[in-house]
Amino acid sequence: MKSTSSYHPQAPYVLGVDVGGTKLATVLATRTGQILHKVRLPTEADKGPQFGVARLISMLNRNMAETGVTPDEVIGIGVACGSPMDTARGIILGPPNLQSWNPVPIVARLEAEFGLYAQLENDANAGALAEWLFGAGKGMHNVVYMTMGTGIGGGLILDGRLYRGANGNAGEVGHMRVVLQGGPLCGCGKRGCLEAFCSGPSIARRTRKALRQSPNSAILERAGHVDQVTAEHLFAAARQGDALALHLVDETARYMGVGLANIIQVLNPEVIVLGTIATEQGGFFLDRVRRVVRAESWPQISEVVQILPSPLGEQVGDYGAISVILQNVAREADSDRPL
Repeated sequence: MKSTSSYHPQAPYVLGVDVGGTKLATVLATRTGQILHKVRLPTEADKGPQFGVARLISMLNRNMAETGVTPDEVIGIGVACGSPMDTARGIILGPPNLQSWNPVPIVARLEAEFGLYAQLENDANAGALAEWLFGAGKGMHNVVYMTMGTGIGGGLILDGRLYRGANGNAGEVGHMRVVLQGGPLCGCGKRGCLEAFCSGPSIARRTRKALRQSPNSAILERAGHVDQVTAEHLFAAARQGDALALHLVDETARYMGVGLANIIQVLNPEVIVLGTIATEQGGFFLDRVRRVVRAESWPQISEVVQILPSPLGEQVGDYGAISVILQNVAREADSDRPL
């Protein structure tokens, strides 16, 4: 092990760290993206960041020990975590689901422990990198990746590079306003944001509100009680042909389609990759979204963009973490230092 952090662009392996509020995951993969070994453990956030970082170090040591890989055979360590963060200095700054992790100099800790170059990126940007290198955006130069789960986040690959914006906050697609008057309050403090309509919790909230006015629905039969309703119950009932559920799915697709039309009208991407709910529901939901996009954007733009579910599914976090490092290799195959 070297005493200072080293970047090994020609090495055969890469390590990835995915930091979440409920789980921690570390992976060891080949430079071509084959996941060889994974460790997943609960975060136990109540035990604090020192416990969490120590657990991550132990997990990374286990990745290498159980595969026989040494640090000299590793390109570097990619770290993906929710924002806010200081990517330039590699510091986690208390994301909503890990508020006690503020500040956590995760890059400095990992570099000191392993003598390897480490790089921190927010999880939506990491997801975009994963789709660009290994998923639905592979081989393309302009890729938009969007999560559609607890929140709606986004990552942008423009002209073959991750686009972070002037101060690292590009890609906050969930907080564009799709309704200007009277929209629901978003967690960001604005009203009418895309996230306030189309995230999983927002879909459930809208569904519960509708059920209180029209309780005779298969949605309620599946959930048992209005307070237990989730987005999954809505889509399951819609697939059965329930009228209220179909109306709410169409409404959700309308909001999402308007949001995507705004994005493609500005960025003209080759592909928009949607994760989480969109991946789970596939064409049943995405065909509705595509129709709205075609109606709400110029044909010259909508005709060249594909709107696809993420093929990486639940593994997007693993691929995202390693892609934080492998983006450097992809851009600078002949360089011995990352950007």
